[in-house]
Amino acid sequence: MQVFFGLDALPKYFKGAVVTLGVFDGLHLAHMEIIQRVINSAVQEQTGSMAITFDPHPRKILNHSRNSVPLLTTPQEKLKLLEDTELDATLFLKVDEALLNTSSEAFVEKVLVDLIDVKKVIVGYDYHFGKGRGGRAGQLIQLGQKYGFSVETVAPILLDNEPIRSSLIRSLLEEGQVEKAAKLLGRYYGISGHVVHGAGRGINLGFPTANIEINNPEKMIPSDGVYLSKVQVNEQQFFGICNIGIRETFNEHDRVIEVYLMNTAQTDLYGAEIEVDFLERLRDEIKFNTIEELQNQMILDEKECLKKIKNKTNEKED
Repeated sequence: MQVFFGLDALPKYFKGAVVTLGVFDGLHLAHMEIIQRVINSAVQEQTGSMAITFDPHPRKILNHSRNSVPLLTTPQEKLKLLEDTELDATLFLKVDEALLNTSSEAFVEKVLVDLIDVKKVIVGYDYHFGKGRGGRAGQLIQLGQKYGFSVETVAPILLDNEPIRSSLIRSLLEEGQVEKAAKLLGRYYGISGHVVHGAGRGINLGFPTANIEINNPEKMIPSDGVYLSKVQVNEQQFFGICNIGIRETFNEHDRVIEVYLMNTAQTDLYGAEIEVDFLERLRDEIKFNTIEELQNQMILDEKECLKKIKNKTNEKED
């Protein structure tokens, strides 16, 4: 897959492509259905397939706030997921005031017609575009008739009779419902970062933890609590117990993300890149009265996780 940043970077040989457009935050199952339809249609039309996406998230510019919309997928994560498809190209458009103030028809004429001369556009049923998000799928169909390209709209993809949306996934993560979020995403939700020095208490408790500083501060973090996780570090994979919270037992106030790797003697991970996927939420963060109470709970957490891992392994074998 080729990647281009900005309209001027796109080569002429992508003229006549089949494209889709959207922020695609999360690249959940509904997004991936649209992407696959673009790929299939491009094969039928014997032309290129392309996703046009946007960075930063438009609401960040509209709200003039860097943290207005926590990201389900950073641009780097988005590219990594798209590279696993058979998409020919991804075009990133920079979101700024000029782009946001472009009318829906002017955007279609400038980008889709003059630049790409698209053959076909495939979007979700609730697609919005142009100034004030005033353009709708219906208008895009009309503009396609005017400018000579076809438009296909994809009906909502449902799970439990509810349309799959990025906003729904954010709400689930805010509640710690990582298992249901995974069903909507089609994969476990994860974060990435590097290991930094922490307070050093874990090793004294018998549970050495890796403290994580995430790579992108705009990335969404699930709600505080303790999670069974899958961890990749130093090109190795482990199961882990991840704690997100303020470590109330020690009367701290800064939110931290720390993970204990099970079944390994590795403790010197400082500076290493680390990826954590959230498999299941175990419990809330708890303020314990004594260190002993905390240690006992950590022992129980590990036993429960090992039991869950065994059950998951048996399910796969069956």
